[in-house]
Amino acid sequence: MLPKGFKIGGMRSGLSKKEGKKDLALFVSESPASAAGVFTKSIVKAAPVLIDIERLKKGGKFSAIVANSGCANACTGDKGKKDAENMCSAVEKSFNFEIGSVLCASTGVIGQYLNILQDDLKKSIDLLKGNIGTFSKNEVEAVLAIMTTDTFIKKSDIEVEVKSGKIKIWGCVKGAGMIHPNMQGPHATMLSFILTDAEIESKTLQKILENSADESFHCVSIDGDTSTNDTVIVLANGQSGTGKLSEADLEKFIKAVDELTLELAKSVAKDGEGATKFIEIEVKNTKTKEDAKLIGSTIATSPLFKTAIFGADANWGRAIAAAGRAGVEFDPDKVDIYIGGVHTFKNGIALNFSEEEAKQSLLKKEVKVVVDLKAGKENSKYYTCDFSYDYVKINGDYRT
Repeated sequence: MLPKGFKIGGMRSGLSKKEGKKDLALFVSESPASAAGVFTKSIVKAAPVLIDIERLKKGGKFSAIVANSGCANACTGDKGKKDAENMCSAVEKSFNFEIGSVLCASTGVIGQYLNILQDDLKKSIDLLKGNIGTFSKNEVEAVLAIMTTDTFIKKSDIEVEVKSGKIKIWGCVKGAGMIHPNMQGPHATMLSFILTDAEIESKTLQKILENSADESFHCVSIDGDTSTNDTVIVLANGQSGTGKLSEADLEKFIKAVDELTLELAKSVAKDGEGATKFIEIEVKNTKTKEDAKLIGSTIATSPLFKTAIFGADANWGRAIAAAGRAGVEFDPDKVDIYIGGVHTFKNGIALNFSEEEAKQSLLKKEVKVVVDLKAGKENSKYYTCDFSYDYVKINGDYRT
């Protein structure tokens, strides 16, 4: 269920080459909202990312997010930036919003221009304006419009009970390939839009989002490739009527945001291109949390590890080898590794475990891998998927 004061929807505008696919989405707040965003740290940033960073740096309130699939609008120079500005402008004119109060996002093939005339884009926005709403079908249409190789709709909502009432948070995400988010604030691609009717100033919202992203979106990888377009935007319009949150209620809100972003992040890993298994990697007892996350990331992005899981092979060697090259100092003679609940490696030495038991565990849809360094008290979890034959098929002809 959407938070109060928001309407969303999606339609087909012709931006995507795929026949009949919805490709234009709108997320509209009925009153100007506080906003926060995190974006790809790649040096190569898509035009919409550049526009959003510029607009968020100026501060102020925001009224909408417009997003398209079918074209990433990345590596498109000045024309690409103009096209992104025009997309925002079309929404501003249609709804009579203030200039600069609309944010944008794009996903699809890199290096192509948005193949739609300004007049046609304006007509599409006007048409979509009459079809946005608060119903479940509107949510589905909006998410469908930003999907590319995704195989299912990824959205979630949560309600928070605070002293003066209830706050709702709703979020969606798209992403199945080119997923290894590495984002920062404004000071295949993953796009996520989060809406809430909480009353929170932009500066606080930005801090909440950055911290939440570190424990969710930054702990997911499909293929180790950071996109040019990665974007997470939060709008908070204050329509819940709960007013400024107390310290205790703010903590409740933060916890809810963390739960929502983690659920969305996990859904991305579960929908990895060609994936047959969802993998949770827990790295335990490290000196620092950064050490744990770095080792988890290195294992999660190892093609050899991911193909071993696909083949239901409890090859602990792939995991320890990846950990060893992660750039973290540890004693290999103290490490334990569990794959699918089976203890395969203890104190730096292979155990005589049941290969059949391990295989049966790895044939399940969800697999947990635990790496225990016994070097400290910090822990981190990382989420990924296996590499299958279909991953190569999907990406071998993605552009053509």
